[in-house]
Amino acid sequence: MNETAAPPTSAIPRGYSYLATGVLFALGGIVTAVFSGSLAVPAVNASLFEVLAIGMLVPSFTWLVQLSASALRMNPTQRRLYWGDLGRICLAGSVALLPGGVFNLLVAKPPVWISAANVLLSVAVMAVYLFRLTGRQGLGWGWAASWCATITLNMSIFAWSSREWWGPR
Repeated sequence: MNETAAPPTSAIPRGYSYLATGVLFALGGIVTAVFSGSLAVPAVNASLFEVLAIGMLVPSFTWLVQLSASALRMNPTQRRLYWGDLGRICLAGSVALLPGGVFNLLVAKPPVWISAANVLLSVAVMAVYLFRLTGRQGLGWGWAASWCATITLNMSIFAWSSREWWGPR
């Protein structure tokens, strides 16, 4: 996954500063919190606090693993590009979650499958977008594939952590 040929620093596109990337992650986190909080509506056996805590901590696992691995394996220019790509997909995926969150908040007894389908759609949007971005940056497909593996594990952890939430009312 560590490609040796790094693009020159001058090849870093505008908007890929660490500050801009941090803002993208922060905005993605805020939007994800709205969706995570909305899961308290169909979650009949969990408090809003538990839903928000799990709903924010578990997804953070994906970002922490990817940021840490790339910090160890990429040179500074590659890392800046990849982190910028991750920030972009974080925000895009979070925005893709909004329809499910709004649905949960507007419908009296929203079915859980709507949220599950919305999460899968969001992950698909992020994966396609990440493969396109990393391909354009010349970072190789390995990093995007590792992100896919990480988020698959992440979704499994979330499903296991929330398995008791969706019981009978």
